[in-house]
Amino acid sequence: MQSTITVLTKTLVYPFYRQNAGLLWMTGLLAGGFMRGDDHIALATYAVSSALVLSLYVAIWLLYTLLATRFAVGMINRYDVLLHLRLFSPIQKWAGLGIAQLLLMGPAVAYALFVGRIAGQEKQIWAIVAIISGLLLLWAAGLSWYEYALRHPNPVSRWMAWVNRLRRYVRTPYSLFYFRHLVNQEATLFWRTKLGTGLVWIGILKLYATDHYRINLFRTPDYDLRLIGLGALLVGLGHATVVYEHYRFEHRWLSIYRNIPVANWRRWAGYVGQFALLLLPEALLLLYHLPVDQPLWRSLGAWVFGVSLLSLQHGLLLRVHRTPDRTMTYLYIMLIVYFLFIMFRIPLWALATFNLLASGWLFKRYYWTSAWEEE
Repeated sequence: MQSTITVLTKTLVYPFYRQNAGLLWMTGLLAGGFMRGDDHIALATYAVSSALVLSLYVAIWLLYTLLATRFAVGMINRYDVLLHLRLFSPIQKWAGLGIAQLLLMGPAVAYALFVGRIAGQEKQIWAIVAIISGLLLLWAAGLSWYEYALRHPNPVSRWMAWVNRLRRYVRTPYSLFYFRHLVNQEATLFWRTKLGTGLVWIGILKLYATDHYRINLFRTPDYDLRLIGLGALLVGLGHATVVYEHYRFEHRWLSIYRNIPVANWRRWAGYVGQFALLLLPEALLLLYHLPVDQPLWRSLGAWVFGVSLLSLQHGLLLRVHRTPDRTMTYLYIMLIVYFLFIMFRIPLWALATFNLLASGWLFKRYYWTSAWEEE
C-alpha cells in the first residue's frame, strides 16, 4: 500500500503543485495581501451563519477540486503505466487514490478546517455538518471520476475527433506549436491560469473606473495608471508556470529548431510574439475597459509591460535552469522591485523597454548554451 501511495504522490500530486505553483502563489499573495487575518475571520463568521455565503465557499472548493481532479485524470490518461492500478487489490487501489485525492484537495481542505473551526466557536452545528458533507462528496466524486478513467482509458470525444480530421488539412505554424500543446496537453493549466489572471485583470480595470469616478467627483487630479500597472504585474507573474512550461516544451520536444538557420533577432522576436499572443485576451479586455482619461498609447503600455515580464522570465530561465519551486525566489524579488518602480511612477513604457532589452540580451547571451536538466 505504501508503494502505491508513493507512486501516486509522485505522478499526480507533486506534478500538480509544481505545475500550478505560480497561480497558487499569486492566489495566496492576493488573499494574504489584500485581506488581513481579522478580515478572513469576519468573513468566515458571516459564512457559518448564512447558508448562501457558505454555499459560495463550497462552490469555490468544488471548482478547485474539479480542476485538480481533471489534472490527475489527464495524467492517468497520459501515462499508461497508471492504468495498471486496475490490477491492484481494491484496498490498495482505493487507499492510494483516496490519499492522493485528499492531498490534491489540500488547500481546499485547509481552508475548510479554518471555516469549520470558526463554526465550532460560533456553535453552528449545521455549518460543521455542511462543510464535512461537502468535502466528503467532493472527495467521493473525485474517486468516481478516477474509476471511470481507469475503466475508459484515453477517450476520444467527438470534438477531438473533429479536430483530428481538421489537422489533416490545416498545418500548424511553428509559432503556434506551443499553444497547440498547451491547449491539448496542458488544458487545465492554461484555462486555470487564464481564469485566475483574467479575474484579477477585470477586477483591476473595474476598480480603476470606480476610483476614477470617485476622485473626479471631488474634482481632484485624474487617477494615474499605477493601478493598472500593478494589475499587469500580477498578470505577468501569474503566467510564470505557463512560461516555465514553454521553456520545458522547447528544450524537450523542439530542440531541433536550433539547427534551423534563423537570425537571433528573429528567434527572439518570435518568442516575444508568442507571449504577446498569449496575453491577447488581456489586451482585448483592456481595450474594452479603456480608461477614458488616458491616451491609448499609455494604456497599452500596461499590456506591453505584461508581455515584457513574460519575455524577461523566459530569458532568466535560459540563463540558469531552475525547478519550478526555485523560480518562486526570483518571482518574489521581481514582484517587490517592480511594485516599487510602479509606485514611484516610473513610466510603464520605460519598464517594458528595459525588460525587453534585458530579455534580448539574455536571449543572445544564453540561448545557445541553455540546457534542460532532468529533475
